[in-house]
Amino acid sequence: MTSPACSVCCGGLSAFAVVFLLCLSSLFNSNYPYMPKDWKVEGGPSNQHEIAARNCFWTAVIYGGFLGLSLMCCVNNKARGRRL
Repeated sequence: MTSPACSVCCGGLSAFAVVFLLCLSSLFNSNYPYMPKDWKVEGGPSNQHEIAARNCFWTAVIYGGFLGLSLMCCVNNKARGRRL
């Protein structure tokens, strides 16, 4: 298992990543007009916004899994009496 500080840090970063990626996914999904144009691939498919939104969502799901693992490490460290 990880140290208490490492599990808290990983949990905080994972929580931030989940929130950020879900917001970014919703912006891509709504075809937000103020997104920069340089992220698109020239000659790519016309549904690049949908592909980017889906990829951001699945990346948020993966970070959610890491958040769960970090929370399990925090609970395990607390049960063992280990502190920051």
